[in-house]
Amino acid sequence: MGAKAAGSGERIPSPAEPRAERFWNPARRRLLRVVFGVKAAMLFVVLCAVTFFPSFNLREYQNDIHWPRQGPPTLATYFATWDAAHYLLLSETGYEGGTASCAFYPLWPYLMRAFSYLTFRDHFAAGLLLANLLSVAILLVFHYFVTLYHGADAANASVALLLAYPGALYFSFIYTESLFLLLALLFFLFLFQGRYLWAAIAGFFLPLTKAVGLFCVFPLIYQLWLRRAAWRPYLAYYGPVLGYACYFGIMYCATGNAFEGFQAQGFFPNRPSIGHIFDVPAFLRELFRPLQLHGMLNSAIDRGLFLILLGSLYPIYRLNRVYLPYALFIGVVPALSSWFLSYTRNVMMCFPLFILFGVMLSGRQRRFALVYVLLVMGTIQVWFLLRHVNFIWVA
Repeated sequence: MGAKAAGSGERIPSPAEPRAERFWNPARRRLLRVVFGVKAAMLFVVLCAVTFFPSFNLREYQNDIHWPRQGPPTLATYFATWDAAHYLLLSETGYEGGTASCAFYPLWPYLMRAFSYLTFRDHFAAGLLLANLLSVAILLVFHYFVTLYHGADAANASVALLLAYPGALYFSFIYTESLFLLLALLFFLFLFQGRYLWAAIAGFFLPLTKAVGLFCVFPLIYQLWLRRAAWRPYLAYYGPVLGYACYFGIMYCATGNAFEGFQAQGFFPNRPSIGHIFDVPAFLRELFRPLQLHGMLNSAIDRGLFLILLGSLYPIYRLNRVYLPYALFIGVVPALSSWFLSYTRNVMMCFPLFILFGVMLSGRQRRFALVYVLLVMGTIQVWFLLRHVNFIWVA
């Protein structure tokens, strides 16, 4: 299960043999300064765009649930577009049967509601602050995790790639990606450390954050099988299963229909459904339909990322076999079930993909290639950011 670091002859340890590494060290203190610098730059870009280059898509704003719910758009509107408005509604008022907001999973809005007690019941401030705090935690934990199991050079490159990735703009907005990715990283960290109770707890919360969180049960069982673990650690798989059962219980208590969330998917384009996975002809039609560079249903970027993910599955397996079931389900199922809707954002949850390219592009010999990739992705992220805050579709 080990590999070699790109650009060096150093053997990278498998989860059975992690490096000795303190979580809080000079490398992560430097990373913290970089992250705050990037976030400050993003805020500056948004404020400049709003002030000097407004191109707000008022029609799309009016066609969807928006924030504030009453009155004209405000400055807060630019930071609460698309899904964020649904999460704010759920945080303030909860679920109501027959509405599109029921399609969104409960942990993130409930966490925002709890955090709002620290912001004087301002749910918008709570969501924005919490999303950014969690995103900082993601990058620190991700750097620590990759350093443990793949080396410091790979960690630096992997974090840089994740930070520059176009979809990473959602780490700074009221979206669930920050929470989900942090839980996924903690799940793998506890799993590789053999702390199965904590892995089960993280696994319990993952399906309450996103539907694909249930799939963490597969890398858990595979890791235990590889380690020839006794029967008792296998009980950890009940964490994700109970979490998903809890989701149905919450929806039943809130709306009177445990499957209200599934039915609410019909409000959205492509009507995401697990049944789409088995409709191969329809998927192929969507894959090869006439495309534009980026749009809601016909994005060449979305499909290009999907093909990159497919081509990376075997190298991910070579990097660490336990990553494969996670990458397969987290990376492939969203493309099949929603026919690429929001794929640029969804594939970002497949963190082994960033580790793979971080390993491939680490080392002095590949520094130019890494900088080139970062510049390209960073430029696209700025373009996406300007579109997103003006209510023009990104993901």
